[in-house]
Amino acid sequence: MKGYLRLGIAIITMWHGTAMAIWVQGEASLNFTGADLDSVRPTVIKNAIADASYKSGSVIAAEDVLIDGLILSSKAELRTAGRIQRVEIISESVQDNVLSVVVNVNLTPLFDCEPNRFQKRLLVTHFALLDSRQAATGGIYNIGKHITQRFAQQLKNTADTPNVMQISQAMASADMWSAEALSGVELQQKSTYLRDTYGQQFALFGYIKDVSLFEQIAQSESFFDSDEVAVRRNFTLQVFVLDTFRQRIIYNDSYHSEADWEFENSYQVDTNNSLFWRSEYGRMVLNTVNAALTDISAAITCEPTFARVVNTSNQQLIVDLGIAQGIREGDSFQLYKQQSLPVLLSPTKSVMLPVENGQFAITHLGDEVSVLKVEGAESAVHLYDIVSPVQKKDAN
Repeated sequence: MKGYLRLGIAIITMWHGTAMAIWVQGEASLNFTGADLDSVRPTVIKNAIADASYKSGSVIAAEDVLIDGLILSSKAELRTAGRIQRVEIISESVQDNVLSVVVNVNLTPLFDCEPNRFQKRLLVTHFALLDSRQAATGGIYNIGKHITQRFAQQLKNTADTPNVMQISQAMASADMWSAEALSGVELQQKSTYLRDTYGQQFALFGYIKDVSLFEQIAQSESFFDSDEVAVRRNFTLQVFVLDTFRQRIIYNDSYHSEADWEFENSYQVDTNNSLFWRSEYGRMVLNTVNAALTDISAAITCEPTFARVVNTSNQQLIVDLGIAQGIREGDSFQLYKQQSLPVLLSPTKSVMLPVENGQFAITHLGDEVSVLKVEGAESAVHLYDIVSPVQKKDAN
């Protein structure tokens, strides 16, 4: 038996990560003589996670670590209880019937803020494949459609963003969101278009950078054995989250993974079939999307919630947030005004500033709207102005 075992592990990496992520490495080994490798693998992974937890000062026993079936079968990412957000398996090896696992564990609290109860409204745009020629092998031309649907479906299932709208329009290309386009007039124009057209505060968009194939050669330890050649495939995803009200990018990250491509070159896979998504590559793609979803949810949760004034009459305002979005009796709304500030040697910068004496009480709550009393302040408020809900302070 060779001194290693290549398991086709999909390692998820991120560039331009935020300061929220704190990673700790853990490791564990176990002799599985007389036992099946697959049966002992979860135990070794749990022990490695527990080792990382112990090193970080957190006491999390191995039996407390939860592993769901999809993630475990993909050999890529594990979700756990407690303070652990995500686990990346760095390496697995077998030597003399001893399985050794090294993991990286994200032990950062999920949120760097105290989340409020106001639900977020999110627009999911189409994730297009940047170079369609790379999809020729396997015929995975519609993989972007599935990635977009996965984002929308998963986000709808979260408590913070049940109000998710999906559109088929792609809002990003390789050059559309260059560094220059992430600020200034162009960003303001795109934000205004998305906000006024769809009414959602946050817009999730991006593109699939890379699905190219490559060969990985594992040199044989024996002179008489041939080198092992595996065909592997990349998956690189670029993700942006735009706050259309404040007109700024709040999240920008790239995710890269790779996995074995198990199909023949001439075989056209059916991306609507679960057989593809249960393959090594399909599971890796899903886990990469799941990794992005975790970070997107964390980024949005700490952002303030905004709404628009959709009607004004008889000393009252109607804003497009209501009970369905977490508004309760006793809450109020703060009025904001958007202003363009001159910036030295650069285009103007759009900012939102609170209006003095612009906090208004709620007189009536509907499912999707709130009615505010603005007696004496009518001249300060205009149609489509921006407001933000303010939670009623709990009595001490």
